Amino acid sequence: MSLPETAPIVDEPVADPSRRIRRLVVVAAAVVALGVFAVTANRGGGGEPVASGPPLELSLGAGDAMASCMRVDAAMIAASPVALEATVTEIGAGTVSLEVDEWFTAGDAAQVELAAEGGQAALIAGFEFEVGGQYLVSATDETVNLCGMSGPATPELRALYDEAFAR
Repeated sequence: MSLPETAPIVDEPVADPSRRIRRLVVVAAAVVALGVFAVTANRGGGGEPVASGPPLELSLGAGDAMASCMRVDAAMIAASPVALEATVTEIGAGTVSLEVDEWFTAGDAAQVELAAEGGQAALIAGFEFEVGGQYLVSATDETVNLCGMSGPATPELRALYDEAFAR
């Protein structure tokens, strides 16, 4: 009676665990880089020219002096379908023209026109637009969100926008 043949033992090197970890790190870095690119592309590209779509037209609303406001937080701003940083280029009778510096949402206009129903566009919600001034603006249903959600680009408001849009 003969014994069954056994498979020969092969000396194969065991995969180097540090090599596998390096591969995972490279893949993770590539995924992060693609994510950063996608976010930057969605925001107007940090210093790159903003898209060249037609001007976006927004209303400043009726300016109800009896309206009351809730405390603003980053989540409220993040829920706005329109959010941008812009510089005032011109103030006219009932309008404010802005040049978009950066989109926080996926906007495509290089300019925004704000229109006040009562013709008092230069002064709304306790702040006055000034030519050359930078403003953070959010809007819902084609109307600028007031009550602290839009205004001069102060460090406090900028911090809310940075938190809202994870910058």
